[in-house]
Amino acid sequence: MSSRFDAHVLPSPVQTNSQIQLLNDVWLLTILAVLIGAGVPWLASDFQVNVVSASCGLLALGAIHVALTLLASPLRLKMVWQVKTITALEVAGVVLMGFIWDQVGALQNPLFLILFVLPIVGAIFLSRWHPYLLAAVSIVTVGFVSLIESPELRWFVGSLVGSEVWPVWLFGSAATATGPSFSAFSAPLNYQIVLLEVFSIGLIACAVAAEYVGIIFGRLNEHAAIARSEAERGEELWSSLVEQLPLPALLIDPASLGVVAASASAGSYLLLTDDVLEGRSLFEVLKFSYPDVVQELITGADGEAPSAVIRIGEDLRITLVRVLHVMHKGRRLALMTIEDRTEIFCVRSALDTSEYAAVVVDSKGRVLAFSKLVIGLLGSVEVGMAAGMLLPQSDPGLRWWEPGLTGRRKMHMQIGSRIYQLTASAIRMPGEEASIFAVSFLPVASGVTADSSATNSTVITGTLRRLR
Repeated sequence: MSSRFDAHVLPSPVQTNSQIQLLNDVWLLTILAVLIGAGVPWLASDFQVNVVSASCGLLALGAIHVALTLLASPLRLKMVWQVKTITALEVAGVVLMGFIWDQVGALQNPLFLILFVLPIVGAIFLSRWHPYLLAAVSIVTVGFVSLIESPELRWFVGSLVGSEVWPVWLFGSAATATGPSFSAFSAPLNYQIVLLEVFSIGLIACAVAAEYVGIIFGRLNEHAAIARSEAERGEELWSSLVEQLPLPALLIDPASLGVVAASASAGSYLLLTDDVLEGRSLFEVLKFSYPDVVQELITGADGEAPSAVIRIGEDLRITLVRVLHVMHKGRRLALMTIEDRTEIFCVRSALDTSEYAAVVVDSKGRVLAFSKLVIGLLGSVEVGMAAGMLLPQSDPGLRWWEPGLTGRRKMHMQIGSRIYQLTASAIRMPGEEASIFAVSFLPVASGVTADSSATNSTVITGTLRRLR
């Protein structure tokens, strides 16, 4: 068996740079949200903002975005240090957000803290523990900035540890405060403590939710990778089947009408090679008598052209052209198959132009084919109708189309005012006991009177009964 049909082991899904690209998009959204959150209070109110410091923080976030963009480049291979570098960039981004929050009001601008949720959501594209890491870094950063800006918090922390030496050493005197502020704004200590508690609980809850979403995203990513692998394998198998089709087949681009691929039999049928077929225009390769009909099938819906004439060299071929639109390597293409019907057309034409009418009947007494003269002789004839209905004047139980044991029989029958010689021949089906029957009607006499017609009809009917 060919190796193409051997067992196929699906590759395990791996982390691609597309996940880093999603993380980069989340950070771009974060930069935009920070810009709006810092600019709107400054422009819409008398809130004092350190514009220079906040702008420097935004530029630093932009540098992190550029670094993530470089890491998400498809030309860059995945390395061991890549995840560590991304983690360090995310931690630095959270610290910079804390610095910007300090420059735009800190505790006096509590709604800015909502923006710390975005990095946690973006961390789900790396691993399950990254949301918890960023949540912890965000809580520590916000707490540190709050201690810098709030003397009451520094006093409260000093009272908890029983000493004010290290808060004063880290953040300065308890009587001083830095950063911009609203005029005449004073928040009580209980408000600040509750704000930090709710912020910490909210970030932890976001980290848990992000982990759950990350698990779902990982499962979907695995399923997508397996489905992609199966689709690629099916596409390769489908392409090989098209190339090995026993009849001429061409893959055509509907936009340019160029030949994308061809089966091996197409080259031999058109007296060309595959290398010559691919890349050329369809109507340069195939000379159709009516190319508009074929072009409409390729550019439109699926269908067939039953009598398409193709010129191959100096010969004319009668073909049946079928067009089916398929997807191949992400492109919508037209699969055109060519079935040669030159011999069938010639045989049918010979029957239609002969001097006698002919009918082909199967073993169950149904009409399979007939020539045009049968319509003028017997009236309405359709494929599939019962052969006994063609000659209603004969004995209903007589199977006149069967030649008997001899395999060939001749008899006379009156149809209208003429007498015809009916010749029935049996054609054995290969490998089967059943046969099909070819019956021809040849006129032998005319000008029969009404009385003689009745006599002849009686004689013929009696002869048919005796033959039966």
